Amino acid sequence: MPVWTILMAVCLAGGVFFAAVGVIGMLKFPDFFARAQASTCITTLGTIGAVVAGIIYAGVMGLEAIVFVKLVLIGLMVMVSSAVSAHALDKGTYKRGHRPKNGGFVKDDYKEDGFDEF
Repeated sequence: MPVWTILMAVCLAGGVFFAAVGVIGMLKFPDFFARAQASTCITTLGTIGAVVAGIIYAGVMGLEAIVFVKLVLIGLMVMVSSAVSAHALDKGTYKRGHRPKNGGFVKDDYKEDGFDEF
């Protein structure tokens, strides 16, 4: 079996692993804020594995350079948009009065920014 096949399988397995851990986290975590963190784990780390595997495949198969550009842009857009959307959802949830269970935040930056008022 070629080395690139093994590398692709490892990347895909890593992406599937992080996606599975994120799903378990979404099912087990107690509040919205922890679940939002788990969902960003699914999209960000799961996508990185798939994108890296796609880049390896494109390199081995000799595909055009635009394929590399598209894969890198897809990976970057998913990583940025996932983090930004989770932060926006967390901020909106905090502003509506919901607070984390089990002791709250270690450091409450939202409160310091003035989002504690309704």
